[in-house]
Amino acid sequence: MDTSPPLESELVDIVDLLADKKRSEALDKINDYLYAKASDVIDTYKQTVATSYFDEPTSESQPKEE
Repeated sequence: MDTSPPLESELVDIVDLLADKKRSEALDKINDYLYAKASDVIDTYKQTVATSYFDEPTSESQPKEE
């Protein structure tokens, strides 16, 4: 779940641009906002994948030397 505040400054700026009839600027801000959010999610997911695939094995999972 998203723990950010309900009204972020970027969202307020977008609403203000729409109220001022500046649709193209609002669309640019929406695209930037969504790109930043997606980038944050992907970075978190990359860390999870890297940990699960490239984490050092524990001593229990290493084969015993004979």
